[in-house]
Amino acid sequence: MLLSLLSGIAQILNFIAAKLEDLADWISRRSPSSEYPMLPQNDPEISQRQAFLDNARQLYQYNYTYIESLPMVETVPTNDRFSLPWIILVLKTAVKLLRNNQAILSLSKNEKQTTETTQEDFSQRLLAASESRSESVLVELLADLPKALETQPTGLEGDRIEEYDNLFRIIPLPVISQNFTSNDEFARLRVAGFNPLVIQQIKALDARFPLTEAQFQTVLPSDSLAVAGAEGRLYLADYAELEAIVGGTFLTPEKSRQKYINAPLALFAVPQGEKSLTAIAIQLGQDPNTNPIFLRQADEEPNWLLAKTVVQIADANYHELISHLGRTHLFIEPFTIATNRQLASNHPLYILLKPHFQGTLAINDAAQSTLVSAGGSVDSLLAGTIATSRALAVHSVKSYKFDEAMLPVDLKNRGVDDPKLLPDYPYRDDALLIWEAIATWVKNYLSVYYFSDSDVTRDTELQAWAAELISNEGGRVTSFGQDGQIRTLAYLIDAVTLLIFTGSAQHAAVNFPQGDMMDYTPAIPFAGYSPAPTETTGATKDSFFAMLPTIDQAKGQLQLTYLLGSVYYTTLGDYGSGYFSDDRIQKPLRDFQDQLKAIEQTIQSRNETRITNYSYLKPSRIPQSINI
Repeated sequence: MLLSLLSGIAQILNFIAAKLEDLADWISRRSPSSEYPMLPQNDPEISQRQAFLDNARQLYQYNYTYIESLPMVETVPTNDRFSLPWIILVLKTAVKLLRNNQAILSLSKNEKQTTETTQEDFSQRLLAASESRSESVLVELLADLPKALETQPTGLEGDRIEEYDNLFRIIPLPVISQNFTSNDEFARLRVAGFNPLVIQQIKALDARFPLTEAQFQTVLPSDSLAVAGAEGRLYLADYAELEAIVGGTFLTPEKSRQKYINAPLALFAVPQGEKSLTAIAIQLGQDPNTNPIFLRQADEEPNWLLAKTVVQIADANYHELISHLGRTHLFIEPFTIATNRQLASNHPLYILLKPHFQGTLAINDAAQSTLVSAGGSVDSLLAGTIATSRALAVHSVKSYKFDEAMLPVDLKNRGVDDPKLLPDYPYRDDALLIWEAIATWVKNYLSVYYFSDSDVTRDTELQAWAAELISNEGGRVTSFGQDGQIRTLAYLIDAVTLLIFTGSAQHAAVNFPQGDMMDYTPAIPFAGYSPAPTETTGATKDSFFAMLPTIDQAKGQLQLTYLLGSVYYTTLGDYGSGYFSDDRIQKPLRDFQDQLKAIEQTIQSRNETRITNYSYLKPSRIPQSINI
């Protein structure tokens, strides 16, 4: 009977998937090129501008309590809520997850684990909405999606890799599942993975990581720790900021399980005459007195595999809380609010930035109210208590210096800007192409309206925008501007380049690996479920599985990351037909779009000769804004 019911639901879901394709096509033909009503771009009426701004300041009000002390919008205005085409894309992805859940259940003979009634009800409502094209019902379904994806806990611990692999039925088993234990893949993730932002060049190790020359040479016998440092071939992944996280708990059907996370140090080097990083050693915490050093061993040697897994857990939490949530989503929020409050809709900067802020307020509001709330997915899946996880995200924003966030500056500060020293760094190489294209576009665009620095300083709306961003009653952005103002055109170009890059390419680089990499729990666990080892010997294969999240947690991780990493809405450089009404913008825009096409080809050619494919920064896979 169960199999018959599951088969019926699967048929409904397949039919809905086809219906949603039709609905998405209908929406795209019906929707205007721009969702945002704008004043005429050459409107001379000051009173009309002022009326617009007065209304905007009522709509876009700050709240500093949703995410402790950080500015967020009090209520998401109607024009900034999720668009119908976006909802359709999310629900299409949800249908795939529902079908995957049904396929998982069909393998099981335990009827208690199914929530087929809830999923059948959701499926029937989705079918009705897709046939009637009811916008209100689609919005309601989006709100009900988390409940529809829930399944009853199984209590399975997971002691075989096949149990984790079996979670992928309709959703393809990620490529990383084939090689996640390899040392080459472990090193590759530092430069081409979901968080290629931590690795930094060092000249020598400090007292926290007392690796000896002899230990280094057990890994690279013909090399030297001192020489590698002097020649710029030594690199460190340091997760010291994670010391602020306190391990949380996860409630299973039988008991409450403690979660664990460490603040490890992982040392890498580029061997003489080679191009890529190789792992050398891992210390599982910042204090060498209590944390042993694990030296590189064979790929699946149990003790070394445990050490690598501790680093992966740290990297996943650093990624989600700092690189992703803090330094893209929450970083962009105050700029979105201030742009709407201080720039009239016919201001050239408003016109340029608005598409790059599309959906950001809505997705951030959804995140603060559900994802990072008590009992939400971050609380459940990540390693820390929700209080300490949120506090780390807040700290990551407050400690993020605006001028130092510029991509070329960040790469230089981390010592990873020279391709001669670190030849194999796909994120760096592709990101710089996008950065330079955006910088050229921004310069050409702004130069149409500002001819000199004095034009910038005389722009009262622009200066009010800058003042609000740094105000304690406004955006609270650290280190922004030039003594409280924007004094030069060059600075304005750099600042706007950073905003567009962060909202498009940087977010793409950290968001979309979730959908085809971070959804595989054995490779990238979100938490440890046994303490990190205190000895470098004695581990077994069972020790690895004891550290992994349960099958229920793995399923939750799959659903969250696949959903977040699979929705591509809008494309960088595509502003829609007729969005810019100023004829002077048309050539710079075509040049930008042509440059993006050339970058696409360059990255495609690079991937043909790279050790592994890196496609997260292909322009065709970069949305305009943070909208998922």
